[in-house]
This record gives sequence, C-alpha cells and structure tokens, in this order.
Amino acid sequence: VEVIKEIPVEVIKEVEIIKEVVKKVPVTVIKREVEIKEVQVIKEIPVIVEKIVIKEVKVIKKVPVEVIKEVTHIKEVFQKDTGRIFRLSPKESLAKDWAGRYADVAKLNDTKLVEYQTSASAWHARRARVVLQGRAIKGKLGKGTHRALEEMFLKNKITDHRLRALWALHVTGGLSESKLLKHLDDKDAHIRSWSIQLLCEDNNPSTEALLKFASMAKLDLSPVVRLYLASALQRIPLGDRWAIAAGLVAHDEDAGDHNLPKLIWYGIEPMVPADPTRAMELARASRLPLVTEYIARRAVDAGQLEAVSAALGQAQGEDKVADMLRGFSAGLRGLRDVKAPPSWGATYAKLYGTPLATQIAQILGDTGAATAMLAMLDNPKAKTGARRDALRGLAAQEHDALKGRLIDLLDDNSLRLESIRAMAAYDEETYPRALLKRYAKLDAGDKTAAIQTLASRPSYGNELTAAIESGAVSRRDVPAYVVRQMRRVVGPSFVDVWGAVESLSADKEVAFAKYRALLTGDALAKGNVHNGRAIFERTCTVCHKLYGNGGEIGPDITGSNRANLDYILENILNPSGEIPEGYQLLLVTTRGGQTLAGTLASENAQQLVLRVVGLPPVTVAKSEIQSRETIPTSMMPEGLLAALKDSEVIDLIAYLKTTQQVPKQK
Repeated sequence: VEVIKEIPVEVIKEVEIIKEVVKKVPVTVIKREVEIKEVQVIKEIPVIVEKIVIKEVKVIKKVPVEVIKEVTHIKEVFQKDTGRIFRLSPKESLAKDWAGRYADVAKLNDTKLVEYQTSASAWHARRARVVLQGRAIKGKLGKGTHRALEEMFLKNKITDHRLRALWALHVTGGLSESKLLKHLDDKDAHIRSWSIQLLCEDNNPSTEALLKFASMAKLDLSPVVRLYLASALQRIPLGDRWAIAAGLVAHDEDAGDHNLPKLIWYGIEPMVPADPTRAMELARASRLPLVTEYIARRAVDAGQLEAVSAALGQAQGEDKVADMLRGFSAGLRGLRDVKAPPSWGATYAKLYGTPLATQIAQILGDTGAATAMLAMLDNPKAKTGARRDALRGLAAQEHDALKGRLIDLLDDNSLRLESIRAMAAYDEETYPRALLKRYAKLDAGDKTAAIQTLASRPSYGNELTAAIESGAVSRRDVPAYVVRQMRRVVGPSFVDVWGAVESLSADKEVAFAKYRALLTGDALAKGNVHNGRAIFERTCTVCHKLYGNGGEIGPDITGSNRANLDYILENILNPSGEIPEGYQLLLVTTRGGQTLAGTLASENAQQLVLRVVGLPPVTVAKSEIQSRETIPTSMMPEGLLAALKDSEVIDLIAYLKTTQQVPKQK
C-alpha cells in the first residue's frame, strides 16, 4: 500500500468484485484486483473493512480510513493523525513457542491464570489479570487464588513477577490498605513505588499513609520512589501536600533530573496562590532551582508581590537569590505601572547592584534603577551582555530617555540588533528613515529585525511600503507573515503595491508538476546534501528544528515524513493546507500602536507570550493588548522554492530526505 497524498477523494469503482459498497468511501482505489467481502460504516469511524483479499492496490490520494480489523493478508497500524500506515516487525520473531500459547485465556482456571504471572509473555500475563478481575467482579474467583498470588509476591525473587502478583491482587480486591502500608517498607524500590500509587488510586490516602509519604519524601534514597511521590501529589488534597513537597524539594541530587523537578512543580503549582507566604518559604528551602524559580513566578502571576519580595529579602546564597529573581522577573515581564510592594525598598537595598534586581526595580517604578540602567547602557567599557540587558529593560518600559539613543546605537555592532528591535516600542518618525538609510548594509539577521520593526506600526509600515515600491527593500526580504501583518497595519495602500496577499506566487498544480518533474530519483541522488544543509540553515532553520538544531516558530521536522517527496512538496508549496495546533499566525496590537506577529508560546491570566521570528519569546501584558486575531494561515512563505535556483531546490530536498545529519559544507 502506497500513500501519496492527503486529499480526501471518492472510490473509483474499477474493481472486479464489490459485494457491498457504501456511498462514499474516502479512498481512491486504482484498478487491479480487489475483493471486498464486507464493508460497514460506524459513526465516527469513516470505514471499517472487516475482511479484504488484496492482490495489488495503489492508493493515490489521502486514505482517511481506519482499517480496524485484521485483514486476510495485511496487518497494518494506522496512525490517524497523519494518515500514515506503518508495519513494524522484526525480520524473525524472537517469541518462543510453548504448549498452550494459543489457548483461550478466558477458559483457563484460576491456578493457570496465576501461573501466567510468571510467564515470559507479558501479553499472556496481562490477559490473565483481566480475566481474574472479571471473575472477581462476578464473585467467581477461586478461594485459593488470593493466597496463591500472595505467596508469589512474598517468595518470588524477580521484581517483574512480584509486581504482576501485586497488580493481580489489586484488581481482584485482594489488597487491603494495611498490606499496602506494610509494602511501603519493602526492600525493592519498585514495590514501594507501586504501593504509593495504589494507595492514592481513590485520591484519598489515609492520614497514616500521608505521614509515611512525608517521611519517604525526605529519607527514601530511590529517585524512582520520589518520582511516584511527586506524581501522587496531584492526587492528594492541597492542605496535605506541604510536608511531602518539603521533603521532595530538599534533594539537590534531583536538580538535573529530566522529570522530577517538573513533576514536583505540577503538584506544587496550585498550592502557591492558595498560600503564597508558605509557598515562598518552600521556595527558600528548595534545593531544586527550577521549582524555586517557578514558585516565585507563579506567586507574581497571582499578584502576591509582597510575599515574593519578603522572601527575597530573607533568602540566603547567590544561587537561591538568582533563582527567585528569575521567577520574579518572568512574572513581571511585559507588565507596566506595577506598584512596588511594601518590603521592596529594603529588599532592593540588599540586592542593589544585581542586574536582574535593577530591572525589576525599574519595572516597579524606581527612577534610580532606570538611571543605573541608562548609565550601564552608556558605558562602552561595560560588558556587552549587561548593556543589552539594560537596553531591553528600558525598551520594555518604553523609557523616554532611550529614544534619543537608539539611532546612534545602530552604529554599534554589539547593540545594533537590540536597538532595531527596541525601535518598535516607540512611534518616532525618524526611526524608519534611519533604518532604511542603513538597510542595504545590514546583515541578514539585522534585515529581518528591521523588516519586523518597520511592519510594527502604521507610520513605519507606510515607509516600508514606499521602500518596497521603489526597490530599496526587495520583495524577497519580506516573509509571508510580515505581508499579512502589513495588510493589517497599513491597509489597502500596501495591497496596491504588493498585490493580492492570499494568492500563491504560482498556480499550485503547475508548481507541483514542475517540481515533481525536477526532483526525480536520479536528480536527488546527485544532489549536494552539504549545500542543501547550508540552504536549509539560511532559509528554514530560523523557524524549524532539524536534527536538534533550529528555531521553534514552526514544528520540529526531524520526525516528519521527509522520505516522501509529495509530503515535502505539499508542506512547502501549500504550508497553510494543514497547520498543526499552536502554529497558526497570531497578530497582536497593543494600546501603544505596536503590532506583533508570531505563534502563541504560552498564556496566563496576565501575560501572553509570542514566538516571533528572530526574537527571543516576546511577553505582552494582557492589559496592554488592544486586539488579537488568530489567522488560519501559516507563517511559512508559500513561494519559498520560487526564490531558489533549480539546482538549489534539488540540493535542499536531497538534504531534507536524509536520515541523519550531514557535515557542513567546507
């Protein structure tokens, strides 16, 4: 079966035998011999094909059909989100045959089902537990079954077998709370972990269990046990979580774990707005930097600035202070006219000179902090990173004193990019002229930032429109998402210059035909994948990640169906044909007149965070948003291939079809 396209079509009835056919089966079957013995339509499932004898079938377009049942000659796994069909199997089965392997498990007696818990076949063990559970529900479980399972649990030395016995006892009602509490002291970490999970199954563990959990959170040496305790937090009432959470955040050895800090945070998060003062005490005691930072950020989100400020004033150690400052800063990002909490004066006096504390103080209205940031920006001997931070902080608050400095900073190589971005925060008629005057000499990254800034306001957009019309700015420099943004910001006068915004650069079918003819197997085999990588990094990597490198504006394409040429062409030539959730274009206009275009990264009650091409995540306070509009189109330009030579297209597609990273071109 070969899947070429993802366009729903109807059956072409060129088959030899169709005994029963429903009206519209969304699949094209071209020619050859097909025998359909039974076809049945069921509610949400487009088609269920019970039994098919297939000798040869070629599918040309999308197959939005779920072949649920096992067919005579084909067993396939259907991935319904993408329409792809997979069959994964070893060349030779490693399963060992044994007497009774194909017996009906439901007809076996309890003794045999208990024995199956030590089987090498995990499937048979699972099915046996299901049958035992059914018998227990019906009151038909043998009298000695629980005793046999308990004996297996106590005497068997293999952890997997003991766990199977434990699970079987649980689903058949053979485990009491007292037994599970006893198992919390088992020498095997996995038995202890599963006992935690089973005690929390009904979201109401006993007081005795909670006390034991708190002790284990503090003292148990196993990260597996701590992982299960962290997961259990979400099944425990808020007021009972504190002691367990305190024990879990005390393990600095878990700071670098991929799962533990985040899972612990999921359990703590609703506790922060419920009791912010106690939560900040937990943050101060925490030895997990991520948890400390997130608690501070969540407290700010909840409007509890005083709790954060007071905790910062009492925090000890540079790392702890830095973690809490990051959370404080993240919670304030994008906000304006925020009133400083009562304790901030004393806290800031303690933290004076810390760059992040200075930025926070400036957001909280401290004029001295703004003066210090301006001094840092004006000091050419200061560290570049510190000067950039000062520039970003002043621009975020639209500080008046920054206005007169930005044009001069365009001539500072280390601050040019940040200066271009900062200009979007102000409505100054001299800015677009200064940018366009220098435009031809800017590098690619600076040009992208300049285009974005010039498209951010009506007055700037008018200047950009005139520059496009005169040829001072090439149309090739203006990506599709900026074109859509300009239509909104400038209006009909931009469309008069640019043309119809929604039309493709060329007819889709003509483009498909052209590139299918160009991208033959022989042509791709001769393609220069090293040059293809260079083209990808120049054209695509700002938005897409491949082999672990690239941006996050668009989806990571490493695991996509890149081996399929039609899949690649469909997504390049018609990028808005199917847009994954979260990647639609979002246009946000602030009360200050600035328009931003990007994809939604995150959102809470106070802030909205956008992924914008070429920029770090942009945070906008919701109180500053005048309008927002989600446009069902992709930020990816439709004429991407048209801007490349045929040889470059071949190299790019050849690279996209690789299965592992290739060295960069020398």
